[in-house]
Amino acid sequence: TQAKGLDQDKEPLTLSVNDKGQVFLQSSEIPMNELVPKLKAVTEARGGMDERIFVRGDRKVDYGSVMRVMGRLSAAGFRRVALVTEIEQGS
Repeated sequence: TQAKGLDQDKEPLTLSVNDKGQVFLQSSEIPMNELVPKLKAVTEARGGMDERIFVRGDRKVDYGSVMRVMGRLSAAGFRRVALVTEIEQGS
């Protein structure tokens, strides 16, 4: 009865990479060199490094750009990182 409830209502953090290589945290653009410090500050404010982070790439984005973001997150100690994919719709 003393256990902390699961925070199911918290929106996961979403990083987006567009075809120009720009990175956005939620809807705010963030320079690549500020990505990890900003993300650490946000996750600490939200409860710690166990925060779920979704990485989304624009359909035209270079795969290497998304992998650079994923690599920085991994090196910084973020472990709950997932790629977001879109299901192709039939014509």
